[in-house]
Amino acid sequence: MFKKYGIPILASLGVLLALIMVIIGLQKPPVPPIDHPPAKSPFLHYVAGSGIIEASSLNINVSTAIAGPIEAIFVQPGDIVEKGTPLFRVDTRELVANEKEAAAAQTVTVANFNRLINQPRAEEIPPLEAQVKQAQLRLSDEFAQYTLFQNVSDKRAISFNDFNQQKYAAGIAKAEFAQSKADLELLKAGAWIEDIKISNQEVEEATAKLNVSSTQLERATTKAPLDGMVMQINVNVGDFARGSREDTIFQDSLMVFGSIDPMHVRIDIDEDDAWRVFPGAPAVAFVRGNSEICFSLEFVRIEPYVVPKRTLTGENLERVDTRVLQLIYRFQRKDLPIYLGQLLDIFIEAKPSQGL
Repeated sequence: MFKKYGIPILASLGVLLALIMVIIGLQKPPVPPIDHPPAKSPFLHYVAGSGIIEASSLNINVSTAIAGPIEAIFVQPGDIVEKGTPLFRVDTRELVANEKEAAAAQTVTVANFNRLINQPRAEEIPPLEAQVKQAQLRLSDEFAQYTLFQNVSDKRAISFNDFNQQKYAAGIAKAEFAQSKADLELLKAGAWIEDIKISNQEVEEATAKLNVSSTQLERATTKAPLDGMVMQINVNVGDFARGSREDTIFQDSLMVFGSIDPMHVRIDIDEDDAWRVFPGAPAVAFVRGNSEICFSLEFVRIEPYVVPKRTLTGENLERVDTRVLQLIYRFQRKDLPIYLGQLLDIFIEAKPSQGL
């Protein structure tokens, strides 16, 4: 009974099950809905390009004017600072010592200059006046003795040698009186004008050296060149920072800084489409990964020099052996979830292609 009816029934069920499985396998799986479909141009005629967000001041690679180990860092990535705000400082011990040395040298030269212009000192005059009085009295005494020798009627009463000695003594006394008087007049005349000029130049030289030392000490602290954001920090406390005049080919910038109000977008347009763009063309940017986030761009300028393509999107079909025309647009970030260095999909209204 089973062989007569059971086996055919099981075979029929197997065939039916196989048909059902075949039918199910031939059905196409349902396409899942796309959360964020690809961006579409809002313009009838357009040129598409990739744009990279950058600071409106361009990305400033901050370096240091003084080479040395980093002593302190005053900011963090993302900080918004004003122009002149300290960013970091290199070791200043040697610079502080140089400034103190220059300040001491200036103090000495200024004191020497003041000493010259304030000559003579009041207390220096009385001693010289006393010397003049003493020389005058000695002169009077020596000449009185000489006159007495001259008035002797009998020259045999004195020797010729004594007479000459008294004569020369009177002459010496006269010369000493003249010298002491001249020394007093020189003291009262004050410092020589040429000595004052030399001393004044020494003061200026010392002041200049002090200013150089102070400037070097000030330059040890690198400050924000303008109002903007600290975009990136590539240095730590203790790292050795090379000076801006040294070879920095193999050294990254210490900090990346820039103004973000507003932000700029640098758009690469293939050289084949360069003729289609025009100044002031409207443009719309779409955030990659979420085409619902889009915003209008305001034209800034066209970079007039076509350059090799450097900003790559990573797509398999992307051309890298080409040159691009770069357009600069700007926008206000506000609360948009976008960041510096981010790539955007850009559509720019363009002239229609030939034949359209």
